[in-house]
Amino acid sequence: MERYTTPLQTDTTKKIAYYKTALPTEIPSEDIPFYYVVQDGDRLDTLSYKFYNTTDNWWVLAKANNLVNGSMAVPIGTRLFIPNI
Repeated sequence: MERYTTPLQTDTTKKIAYYKTALPTEIPSEDIPFYYVVQDGDRLDTLSYKFYNTTDNWWVLAKANNLVNGSMAVPIGTRLFIPNI
């Protein structure tokens, strides 16, 4: 699942190039939800690798669990919903 699906954008007034973020509006839910309890050393990017074999989908876990603090860190003992993507 890609975050950036648009071509490179250019803003000539600010002299920058950027990609627009294309987040899905909904994270898929499942008939049998899967949850994971955060352990010592877990971060959103490492959990993304554990469940999706890539660190790129950390934002799926953040969005599905309403983690909006801007950090990869998740408190130990937090119960995370792991969506099937």
